[in-house]
Amino acid sequence: MVETVYKAPQISKEECQKYRGKHVALYKNKIIADGNNSDEALRKALKKHPKLKPEQIELYYMQVADELIL
Repeated sequence: MVETVYKAPQISKEECQKYRGKHVALYKNKIIADGNNSDEALRKALKKHPKLKPEQIELYYMQVADELIL
C-alpha cells in the first residue's frame, strides 16, 4: 500500500490576511505570485520566474474564513 502525504505550506499570518480569497503560487514555501484563479497565479509565476517549470510550482487557494460556523 502506498501512503500519500500532503504537507501544508508554511505561510505567515500576515500573508494569509493579504492573500485571503486568492489563489497563490509557491516555490520553496515562498509566495511568488497570486491570482483570481489558479491559471492566473501560475501564468504570473512563470512570467516572473521563466526558468521554473510548472511542476516546480505549488498552487493553493487561501481560504476566505479561518473557521466554518455551523
